[in-house]
Amino acid sequence: MAWAQRGPSLIRDAEVERIIRSYTNPLLTAAGVPVDAVTIRILNDPSLNAFVTTGNRLFIHSGLLMRADTPDQLTGVIAHEIGHIAGGHVARLGDEIERATITSLAAMALGAVAGMASGRGDVGMAAMSLGQHAATRNFFAFTRTQESAADQFALRILDQTGQSARGLLEFFDILGDQEILVSASQDPYVRTHPLTAERVASVRNHVDAEPPVAEGAPTPKQLTHDRLVAKLFAFLEPQARTLQRYPEGNDSVAARYARAIAYFRRGDLANARPLVDSLLAESPQDPFFHELKGQMLLENSRIPEAREAYEQAVALAPDEPLITLSLAHALVESGRPEDLKRAEAVLRRTLNQEPRNAFAWRLMGMSQGRQGMEGHAAYAMAEYAMLTGDPAQAAYHVGKAQRLIPQADPLWLRLDDLGQEARRAQEKAAEDRR
Repeated sequence: MAWAQRGPSLIRDAEVERIIRSYTNPLLTAAGVPVDAVTIRILNDPSLNAFVTTGNRLFIHSGLLMRADTPDQLTGVIAHEIGHIAGGHVARLGDEIERATITSLAAMALGAVAGMASGRGDVGMAAMSLGQHAATRNFFAFTRTQESAADQFALRILDQTGQSARGLLEFFDILGDQEILVSASQDPYVRTHPLTAERVASVRNHVDAEPPVAEGAPTPKQLTHDRLVAKLFAFLEPQARTLQRYPEGNDSVAARYARAIAYFRRGDLANARPLVDSLLAESPQDPFFHELKGQMLLENSRIPEAREAYEQAVALAPDEPLITLSLAHALVESGRPEDLKRAEAVLRRTLNQEPRNAFAWRLMGMSQGRQGMEGHAAYAMAEYAMLTGDPAQAAYHVGKAQRLIPQADPLWLRLDDLGQEARRAQEKAAEDRR
């Protein structure tokens, strides 16, 4: 598991993303939205929230993932957000924000005129306040309409995929507890997704018409969801809290997984490794247990063993770019000429799937630099610098690459484009400072 160091903390984890995709893709298909058209990212934020932005980007807070007790609860939230995507609400929301702003500004102007005409500042302030209130009221009326529309769409695609809406109703119950809190203490989902009695009643009526749910042993889907929650909790919360929540004596897969991660984060490989080995003994074909073992070994400088664990993980999940990236990391750390050459090939696979993965470009630069390919290494580091928001460094590396790579090389076209991007970014930064 890795997260960015700039801006909001972005969590990237192959297993977590695969599980969320398993919830999302059937719903997207039912909605008529191509699965590859939607990007899903997890923000490291303990609050309850999920939202979509332009470009069909779906963001889910880690707090919401860990609060969802069942896969149905998370699936219900995702179905609702897909309703916003399918309804084009993000684009329309931009228009409504602009309209609300214009209304508010117009009210301020009228208020100023009223205040000057009357000679009383308080009159002007009252007029401005009323105008702004009207703009806010109209804006939230618009969002309430969107929320109801997204609910109805969610119910439809849940029905189409043979899933219950009970999880969405349970999540509304969680939000209902939030609504009694003062605004500053509420999770952002409550403030950005206004919850009304009509919305809750509509979903409740739908659930009441569904067949009753039979109680029984946890389903495989629930057990997988428990793993997702345990993994996030163990990586994001203090180790003491993890060991308290998943104590010794709880021998479930999720509990052992969580304890292994907690001990690993403490630097206690003696306790962490036997737990992972016990999981692998039961599930030798699970790529994510091999991946965790590789991470433990790599971060404890046991490079050959880490490489072996990652090789197993990649063999079992060859289409997971984040796992191939971890293998490449181990190969680069090995430093052996044959490993560096192999790392370059593995990184090309990763970048074919995730061309904007900054860490992959950094590893590519390191691998090529250690092989004496200074021009190509400079190009890779230019890509890395642009992706991490350092256009000055990008321009430097582009210049170095252009001095070392023959102009007849096809890479020159990309270097030229990259150099122009870096210059434009530097000019914009200079304008912003003025």
